Amino acid sequence: MKRSTTFLFLSSTIVTFATASQAEEIELDKVTTQAPAVTESQPETRKLLVVPGAGNDPLRALESLPGVVFGKGNDARPAVRGSSPDDNAYYLDFLPVGYLFHNDGSSILSDSLTDEFQLYPAAFGPEFNGATGAVITAESRSPLRDSQQIIDLSLLRAGFLIDQPVSDDQGFYLSGRMSLFQYYLKNIVDSDDFEFTTVPEFYDYQGSYEYRPSDLTSVRFQFVGARDKAGLDFTEESDFTAQDPALTGGLEAQQMFNSQGVVIDSVSPSGLSSRIGISHLEQAFDFTLGEGNYIDANSHRYGIRSEFSYPLGLDHEVSWGLEYSERLVDYRGLFKAPPCDEFTADCRLVRATETLQGSGTLRIRQTDLFIKDTWNVTARWQLIPGLHLSDDSYTGNQYVEPRISQGYQLTDALRWTLGYGRYHSMPANPGQYTPEFGNPDLDETRATHYVTGLEAQLRDGLMLTTELYYKDITDIIVARPADTSDGVRYNNDASGRAFGIEMLLNADFSERWYGWTSVTLSRTERSNDRTGEDFRYSYDQPLVINMVASYRASDIWTLGLKWRYQSGQLVTPLEGAEEDPDTAGLYNPIYGDPFSERLPSYHRLDFRADRSFRFSNADMDLYFEVINLYARENVVGYRYLNADYSEREDVTDLPPLASVGVRLLF
Repeated sequence: MKRSTTFLFLSSTIVTFATASQAEEIELDKVTTQAPAVTESQPETRKLLVVPGAGNDPLRALESLPGVVFGKGNDARPAVRGSSPDDNAYYLDFLPVGYLFHNDGSSILSDSLTDEFQLYPAAFGPEFNGATGAVITAESRSPLRDSQQIIDLSLLRAGFLIDQPVSDDQGFYLSGRMSLFQYYLKNIVDSDDFEFTTVPEFYDYQGSYEYRPSDLTSVRFQFVGARDKAGLDFTEESDFTAQDPALTGGLEAQQMFNSQGVVIDSVSPSGLSSRIGISHLEQAFDFTLGEGNYIDANSHRYGIRSEFSYPLGLDHEVSWGLEYSERLVDYRGLFKAPPCDEFTADCRLVRATETLQGSGTLRIRQTDLFIKDTWNVTARWQLIPGLHLSDDSYTGNQYVEPRISQGYQLTDALRWTLGYGRYHSMPANPGQYTPEFGNPDLDETRATHYVTGLEAQLRDGLMLTTELYYKDITDIIVARPADTSDGVRYNNDASGRAFGIEMLLNADFSERWYGWTSVTLSRTERSNDRTGEDFRYSYDQPLVINMVASYRASDIWTLGLKWRYQSGQLVTPLEGAEEDPDTAGLYNPIYGDPFSERLPSYHRLDFRADRSFRFSNADMDLYFEVINLYARENVVGYRYLNADYSEREDVTDLPPLASVGVRLLF
């Protein structure tokens, strides 16, 4: 057996220059993972930002929390509690965004702008829609807080931030970042199978202008966007084209989004609080593959989102809101490929029996209403019943979805939580429900969440949270079998279940010592109701352990470690290959049952050291990180060589990777 890995030891330097009107660190709010109710048992945002191995990336740090698994390679996005990454919804500053993760797995969020972010892993409230998995929200800092100018430089990316109050009631910030590895990646990656035609690269930007006409009113204009692109061509000796000749011609891919919006926050003298956002989101996706296959799609989403809250008394608050959106999707394309989904092992273009071609415009209108009541029934019992109403013009479906949560203080140190909710979401890929390429009669995927847990204050600075969850998922989209031709390429003939228990021990003993340990035991299943197959899902990882510790050795030194263990990823095994009867030199792989083989267990240790310097007119913070400190060769997949699949090699994750960064604050 051959083993394939990329031996890469980067020493990157991130230099940050900043000027501030207040020479002090920004104190960030807490990040919470919420299911039935808000909990104070989770690590704070400022602690997650310095998790070893996260590279100061706010969203990559989510992997250190229970129930979160990131995909590998090109699908480095969070899968939460047995759901697909496509089942999540993302909000930035109250408004939807196109996507939050670049093609290298890093997020579009800057740690210098992130005030707080929240993970709602299940049974989230009625104010959210469009998700059957999890909801992830992020809030940016106010540009009225202080002044800072930042320049970021590293081997991986470069960026800038201008953050400037204009007056006591007005201010703005503007940031932009771009990748740098496109300038040297060709010299590092040496492959006999392909060569880059467009080296992977990304860009992102974020800006805001805030005006506060009074202490109770804020008007914030904001814009954010990102672009990712990559391209490669396969060589004549490539195993990829030997196994799938239709790949000849390579591939080119580019995606982008631009979003503009205004958010108005206000509180009236009567106690009525409101938040209203108006936004426009443009998304584009261009993709070519092989000889003549292409997809060109562009969409514009116009929407308004609102939330209102009014206290009926000291122990009673009612919230309600409306969200309306209209999405126009223009598409054109030509594709010769078999119907394929995330459960299909053999998605080679050469298996295609038909050529699909078409263009058109989809118009999708969606209206969502919600109401919830936050009621402190007694001094120990909080009840939050809610209802979500939804109407989708494209599918013609209407939904009435109850959602309820409660928290009961059993003792002064023990709290019981409970949550339930019903949810639905449209397919993430519009091509699945276009008339020419998919099935316009598809329904939304639906899910029901059940959650219950205990929060125990074991002692000062030590909190233990335990949570049980169950998800029932129906109407999952699957492709039709390759040997049928009934004209319907996709349908809602799959279902799934996910259940497990999560434990989080959060220790915050002093300013010098803090850390947390999380353990997740879970099981995730899928069923193809059309073929009768029952199998574990690819994101099923029965055991995941995270251990994070930080020690402030002195006023100038802080040391941190993170160790992660998770069960190996499931793959569909290759059992052999047979020569194609119609095409000389072509072999067809024979696969076993879906996701019936588990890769070796994955574990790694990451290290981080922070050093602070204090000068008369400036402060400097230096950090050093090492990912995969003990050089574990974690297998994340298999690759089969030669036209007949006669050899197999391991695809491994990151080797030891070092980075160093410095921030100067004037």
